[in-house]
Amino acid sequence: MQLQNIVAAASILSYLYTVDAWSPTDSYAPAQGSCNGNTNLVREANGLSTAETEWLAKREANTKVALKSFLERATKDFSDNSIVDQIFNSATPRAGYASCGGGYRGTFIDAGIAAAMDERTVGANEHGLGGLLQGMSYMTGLSGGTMFTSTLLFNNWTSVQDIVDQMNDGDNSIWDISVSPLALATSTDTTTQKMLGSILTAIKEKYDAGFDVTLADVYGLFTGYYLYPSLPDGGATYLWSDVQEMDTFKNGEMPMVIELSSAEKTDETAVSLGSTGFEITPFEFGSWDPTINAFTDMKYLGTDVSNGVPTNEDECVTGFDNASFLTGASSNIVNYIYYQGNAMYRSAVSTLKSKFLPSNSTVERFDVNIIRPNPFKDTEYFDGSDKDLIDMDGLYMVDGGFGGQNIPFTPLMRKERNLDVVFASDTTYNTADVWPTGSSLVSTYTRQFMAIGKTDAFPYVPDTETMVNLGINKKPTFFGCDSSNLTDLAYVPPLVVYLPNRAYSFNSNITTWTLTYTKEERLAMIKNGFEIATRNNFTDDPDFLGCVGCAVMRRKQEQLGLEWPSECEQCFQRYCWNGTIAHSRNTSSDSTPDTTNDVLPDSVDVSSIVINQCSGDDCYSTIHTATSTTVTCHECEENKTAESASYTTTTVECEECEEGHTQATTTVECEECEEEAQNGNHKYTTVTSLATTTEVCEECEEAQATAMANSGSNASNNDSNGSNNVVISSTSSPTILQVTTGVPTYSAISVVVNENIGNSIGLKGLATIITLMAAMVGVF
Repeated sequence: MQLQNIVAAASILSYLYTVDAWSPTDSYAPAQGSCNGNTNLVREANGLSTAETEWLAKREANTKVALKSFLERATKDFSDNSIVDQIFNSATPRAGYASCGGGYRGTFIDAGIAAAMDERTVGANEHGLGGLLQGMSYMTGLSGGTMFTSTLLFNNWTSVQDIVDQMNDGDNSIWDISVSPLALATSTDTTTQKMLGSILTAIKEKYDAGFDVTLADVYGLFTGYYLYPSLPDGGATYLWSDVQEMDTFKNGEMPMVIELSSAEKTDETAVSLGSTGFEITPFEFGSWDPTINAFTDMKYLGTDVSNGVPTNEDECVTGFDNASFLTGASSNIVNYIYYQGNAMYRSAVSTLKSKFLPSNSTVERFDVNIIRPNPFKDTEYFDGSDKDLIDMDGLYMVDGGFGGQNIPFTPLMRKERNLDVVFASDTTYNTADVWPTGSSLVSTYTRQFMAIGKTDAFPYVPDTETMVNLGINKKPTFFGCDSSNLTDLAYVPPLVVYLPNRAYSFNSNITTWTLTYTKEERLAMIKNGFEIATRNNFTDDPDFLGCVGCAVMRRKQEQLGLEWPSECEQCFQRYCWNGTIAHSRNTSSDSTPDTTNDVLPDSVDVSSIVINQCSGDDCYSTIHTATSTTVTCHECEENKTAESASYTTTTVECEECEEGHTQATTTVECEECEEEAQNGNHKYTTVTSLATTTEVCEECEEAQATAMANSGSNASNNDSNGSNNVVISSTSSPTILQVTTGVPTYSAISVVVNENIGNSIGLKGLATIITLMAAMVGVF
């Protein structure tokens, strides 16, 4: 183990021993103990808890200093930045960061965005949004975002910079996922054997203590070794409630981390947009949704209660709130694999159940995280007629993003927390080539008009087709810029700064089911996240730092009636969605991508996967810029002949390629194809992979977005006049810039060159998951 890893581990362990931050049994098993005079463990969700309110006051003393410093830097080039002093003389803006899901893709992009906001990151103050993270009150996560937030939290609020500085392959450092899961599962080395053995021991300990265990427990314990490897047994004895005793948290020196999970009812095997969402915080576990409308003390989760009162007087369970267990409840993929796949997946998961879970277990669901006893059993705070969850003996918890809300907005939108601005990453998998379309924004917006979301509010957003047509899914966009337009909602929600995943220095559209990344790939993903948050280190827009400052100040400026700087006015014209809707007459899969996330294929037949890896000096890990563009029409290519089509081939040298190696770009001009494309008979296909990268020309994108916006404005006017006319974009398909880059031979990311890249990569990833788990069984 490297010296810095030893120092980090010693620091964390020293902290743990100091505060006695361990399970009461020093194991994964909960234990019976005293309630310490707590006669009722559940409260109505009618406001923030006393503990959170008191913590928030401590946090605000720190955020006031950090945010003012950030805003002074962001507005230093304004003609007049006196608004900063005017705001802080009266109030402190309150900000939050929502870390999107999406497997390790989400983890690393979320990390890069956070790094851009963290003053501890080298270069963040000069070329990023450094200090903004120090000024945030809350940070939320679910699924892959949970793996990111949990990593920082349970490594004693470490920084992404520290993780990057210690990052290596094969040394069990944080996020060391360089070794193939199959290789790990079949390994006979002592470290691997100890890890797998400790997981089985932990499962047995919890079961013997009288609590349910499922494959979701196994999943959580397994991921702990990658997220917090310095903790004993991957954090198997560390608790969520222990965060209350962390000095950095207790003193308000870090944001509060909140993670989300969803609950299935007894007769359900999946969650939906109308399912109940739960918050996991250092203080409490519970839900604002009317189906629960209550919170319970995190420390005593697992206690047998009736209407919040322990059934055995002054006898409570402690140690149930295990870090790995609850992190798994927010990111559990076992449920999804088992119920969304075919019979083969179900059979494989069932086999795992027989190998990992006790043979005499009678648990009715082995694919979910079970919280039993139900902490909300027979409570009376629910609002409405739906009392299914409070009648259940236990809660069935699954990944918080499965219902469609892959961005964990809800805790940050709550009126009780009074946030002014929310920064949100979007790393969802909505298109065949694994890019977002903004569907999660639409889901959260829609939910507020359902019975389950009647106490929520979220700014107006357009539909996903508009987001794609206007390019909103490829650049930062502000939603809810003018609070006077939001008065029809339940309350005025925070302004949202939307940061969608896109390629800058690296193609970050890696499928969720890719479980192995090299150090170089992890670093490249994180770097690309930094560039997403900063508009390519402010090279796309040198004024973006000031525009972010305007977003942070907006709600307080509105509330205090302060004069709005002209620079902010210009920023909002540039970045705020103004209500434009842009639809195409001929709707296709290209203009309205599938918004279903990570749909499993019907089989794991990998025969269609093409692996194209380079070797030796020809490999490159960075994208180089060529000097030629190409538009490829597959239908035309297949049919072209010497008689029917004329085309030319041009080879160019990439000047940036190291050591004089030549990279080539071929331009094929097919007039017949172009004419057919304009007539709507052909479509242009963008192929994206790590070995052959096809990128959209930004100038064309911007021109297309402008044309669509202008058309959309006309559409809005037509709609107001009662017209049913549909806008048609007059912009032709954008020019494509093809750039070639190599992939190291040891890369685990396969190159797929076909028109369904996302699903095809998913095939291999899912095969790896199943093989991994089956191989783990074989070890024993």
